[in-house]
Amino acid sequence: MEVLLWRNILRHISLFFSLSAHDNFGSEPVQKCYQMIVEILKPLKPVAEISIDTSIASDDQLSEALEQLICSIEESTYLFENWHPLASRIYLVIQADLLVKRLQTSILEIVRLLKDLPLFISAELSPRYLEHCIDNAKNMGCESTFTFISEAMKEVSSSHGELRLAELPECLDLRSNQDILIEAVALEKLKENAELTRNDAKTGYIQQLITLLTCMHGRLLVLEQSKIGIPKSIPADFICPLSLEIMRDPVIVSSGKTYERAYIRQWIDRGLTVCPITRQMLLHLNLIPNYTCKALIANWCEMNKVKLPDPVKSNIVGLDAKVKILVENLKSKSNKSLREATDQLRLFVQQNMDNRILITYFGGIRLVVNLLYSTDPKIQENSVTSLLYMAINNDNKVAITDEDAIEPLIYVLQVGTPEARENSAATLFYLSMIHENKLRIGRSGATVPLVELLRKGTAQGKNNAVIALFNLSISNENRIRIVRADGVRFLLELVNDPIAGLVDKAVAVLANLAKIFEGRTAIGQAGGIPVLVIILELGSTRAKETAASALLRLCTYSYEYCIVAYQEAVIPPLEALSRSGTPRAKKKAQSLLGYFRSQQVRQHH
Repeated sequence: MEVLLWRNILRHISLFFSLSAHDNFGSEPVQKCYQMIVEILKPLKPVAEISIDTSIASDDQLSEALEQLICSIEESTYLFENWHPLASRIYLVIQADLLVKRLQTSILEIVRLLKDLPLFISAELSPRYLEHCIDNAKNMGCESTFTFISEAMKEVSSSHGELRLAELPECLDLRSNQDILIEAVALEKLKENAELTRNDAKTGYIQQLITLLTCMHGRLLVLEQSKIGIPKSIPADFICPLSLEIMRDPVIVSSGKTYERAYIRQWIDRGLTVCPITRQMLLHLNLIPNYTCKALIANWCEMNKVKLPDPVKSNIVGLDAKVKILVENLKSKSNKSLREATDQLRLFVQQNMDNRILITYFGGIRLVVNLLYSTDPKIQENSVTSLLYMAINNDNKVAITDEDAIEPLIYVLQVGTPEARENSAATLFYLSMIHENKLRIGRSGATVPLVELLRKGTAQGKNNAVIALFNLSISNENRIRIVRADGVRFLLELVNDPIAGLVDKAVAVLANLAKIFEGRTAIGQAGGIPVLVIILELGSTRAKETAASALLRLCTYSYEYCIVAYQEAVIPPLEALSRSGTPRAKKKAQSLLGYFRSQQVRQHH
């Protein structure tokens, strides 16, 4: 029994470690918490490996401790796998701290029990090493950040002192007005979810975090406005809540609030579809010019002799000259100069959205696209990575496509370095978010090299390929291309390799392919039905739902596939899903169970 549990622990540790290849951990506190859990789990890996090869008598206490450890590692993986730059940093730090404490408790209990097993001690795992595991587990924790949050909450509730409150923005990497507003939106969403599940304790706690964040925001507003030097006499309605500057091009969003056009556009481009101030969902994304506000601001500025700022460049004064030089350097004929220029460009566009907009504004995209054909691997790698960051912005997606970047990106996908290939796939994923681009990318021949990346790419390359293929597979025309490129075979290999961490994504692509005749045939012939049945039983909540959808299409398409699924014991996991799955999963499972019953009736006749 313990051997299976130890193997499971090894698999889950590997899955957690593989998250380091993800691009999501851009925030310092998130990286810190992730690394902390990695350091806790590292010494446990050799213990697990040796335990698998060692005969240990079955022990109920040890089994229970191992099962608790598996649950904690699974929750840690889920926490970090699902975190993204628009999610709450504060809540992640708090959850990570709780998980660290649970991991510590389980590891300490496991090592204590192992020390009492004389047959277990080996040359590789001496008592001293086990003591090291104990010390390592005891000394780790997200104490500093978590303590800061707790103490700051006490300061707010008691209205006594602001020492921790002043240190918290830097500790959580919430240094700008927009960072705090994004965090507030994320916390409001968590609060809504807690209210829906009627979790009063969680709702109350998140409300305390929102109150804390409101105080942080208040302090920041005072500091920022004193830095910018806004006259105290200026009407508050003339100040953009995002830029904290006088508005030059005010626009109204659907919530009725007014913002500077460039800043609310950047907010929306980040994927935020709620009003920054009211937190209401924006019913539409139209930006309506506020002519009345604009006229009032103009009159006030004229009377008070205040110069209006440039809305796009007001917060990036002095960058124009730097960007012009950077773009000019991309025209060099020297590979040495181009390596330096593209390296600088890569760092520049990584920093923020404004930098990406400026590069586009000064005509940099065309030059970067041309450099994708460079025979110098470093120039090509820097160029495709820069293009990847620029493609995050919605307006840039159109600009990049208009510069005929798709074919050069496919070229990099075919001949580039491993990093260049994985970043090319990620860029194609971002570009394919625009509906018109899906067909254009497919017709340009992207599916074959993307499937090839699935077959032999790096871990990150496979991830980027599968998400790009998912976007492309929304189109019927591209589904056929993916099937003909032998995509089904390699998608099934990913589903059969849980350590790669791409099961959910690969199943999602297969479910899309199951919507066409060629896809259903390919999945059936490649032995996909038994694989989907296993996912139905052992997969994540999302994977079970998607697998049920795919099986419903496959089984209702072919009676032969129906028999195969039945022989693979599909009924028990379907019945379990029909009782405890998501609403959509329950519906799919019930439909498939009903279909099986009708087929069995016809068999008897």
